[in-house]
Amino acid sequence: MSNIYDIGIIGAGVGGAFATLKISKDYKNSKTIVFDLGRMWGKRRRQIDGWLGCFPNSDGKLYLSDIDKVSTLTGLRKAKSANTWVNNIISNVNNFKIVKDKSPNVSMCKKIQQFGYEVTLNDYIQMQPKDIHALSKYMADSIENSSNITWSFDNEVKKIYKQKNIFIINSDQGEFKCKKLIIAVGRSGWRWAQSLYSDFGIIDNNDIAKIGIRVEMNSSHMKDFNKSNCTLNKPELEIGPFNWFGTVIPEDHVDLVISAFRSNENRWKTDKVSFTLIGNQNFPNNGFEQTDRLGKLTFVLSNDRVIREKVSSILTNRSKISIIPEYDWLKGAVTELSKIIPEVTSKAYFHIPTIMPFAPKININNNLSSEIDGMFVIGESAGVSGILAAACMGTIAVDSICK
Repeated sequence: MSNIYDIGIIGAGVGGAFATLKISKDYKNSKTIVFDLGRMWGKRRRQIDGWLGCFPNSDGKLYLSDIDKVSTLTGLRKAKSANTWVNNIISNVNNFKIVKDKSPNVSMCKKIQQFGYEVTLNDYIQMQPKDIHALSKYMADSIENSSNITWSFDNEVKKIYKQKNIFIINSDQGEFKCKKLIIAVGRSGWRWAQSLYSDFGIIDNNDIAKIGIRVEMNSSHMKDFNKSNCTLNKPELEIGPFNWFGTVIPEDHVDLVISAFRSNENRWKTDKVSFTLIGNQNFPNNGFEQTDRLGKLTFVLSNDRVIREKVSSILTNRSKISIIPEYDWLKGAVTELSKIIPEVTSKAYFHIPTIMPFAPKININNNLSSEIDGMFVIGESAGVSGILAAACMGTIAVDSICK
């Protein structure tokens, strides 16, 4: 049994990194191996692969509303406990203060509610690049001193199957055996996760594609929002969070980019506000495939970068995406949004590709275990977005396995 690991972690992004750190600090007898397609700390090659995933290239905001997302799966007690542990780790690099989100002004809130949206305020912790790099070094140093952790970077996991009570992992660097698995492949691994879930026959729902646009406009037209980072929610639509004074940037995936946002360095500062408008579009048993297809198609239309067009072009059928019938719903959504923010149709621009890259939904219990005994799933692999959510879910999964 000496060649069998107690835990295998697939993905060393935020979720996988915090899971590994939790093992190194609290479960030193658990023999663990961590796999990632990308590189280890200090040797980044691709934008969102490797150690800490997208975090070093992100806007550095840890939204506290992530705790509510996690608690819907695990219960509030586990989510709060995990958040406390993660905050204790982060405090090793800085004593961060929580930035309290402001609510839009009263008249704007009335408008928003009139159209059936719920308003979620997004308190957050703001980390700068130097803080993220310091956290990366602290975590890496802590883990490197742990004799029970084995790393396998620059290694693509090709196939996983289960033989009795052992997971067999076939990779570029050979075959490995693990008693338990934590799937933590994040944003860069959404296609890989879909393939894994399909192989194991555990896909529960593949009906929804989360697609839309990223809107950008001058902050002078958004004064009624009072610099709020809030999110507006309906069952079929999500608008936000509202990101202030930054720049829309491309987030690079293998064969497309996704419009993203950054503001935590002076070079990204602008007078603009940007926010996503994402619709939950129903494609029975074909949601993942449509998300992938539409992401690639809009990438081609944008000449292999992020496209920028006037929002008004959607209403006049002059946009490049007007030829794609799957985006017809945007006319109604933009028209409704213009009743809340009148300048959006005359002053705003939009960016695509804008998709939420999730694998199909699988069933996960409150310990973050899938229907496959011994396989735990966290972060965006579990359909939960957010850096803080991934970090907390990594610690919860480890506690579920090791306690």
